[in-house]
Amino acid sequence: MSDRTIVLGTIAACMLAMPVAAQAPAPTTPAFDGTYVGVSRTSWQGSMDDINEARFCPPNGQPGPLTIAGGAARWLSHTGRTFEGSVNARGALVMHGPYGNRIDAQLDSRGTVTGRMSSFCSYQLVWRKEGK
Repeated sequence: MSDRTIVLGTIAACMLAMPVAAQAPAPTTPAFDGTYVGVSRTSWQGSMDDINEARFCPPNGQPGPLTIAGGAARWLSHTGRTFEGSVNARGALVMHGPYGNRIDAQLDSRGTVTGRMSSFCSYQLVWRKEGK
């Protein structure tokens, strides 16, 4: 067999394998799927200048519902901005919103999500799984 045949065979084998590798991974977090109702949104002081934060940031309250489906998470904030992200098999949740906003949270086995939203106005957020 010539070197050219071996090279062409190797290239063909790699091309056939590429579509399989490019497919999206299967959902890994069906245990976390569901709707989570807001429990609390508490200002996290110390994130920026406390005086400006108190003046410009919305008061404490209850966050809107968080939805998780197939490992994909989505939340509409109290300011109308959409945050999207994902949850891994260990329950670590990361969501990003516009303007560099970020939420880092953790889901537990009792259906509670606790996290922190980092932006000019920073909050501690808590949700509880609906129907649990």
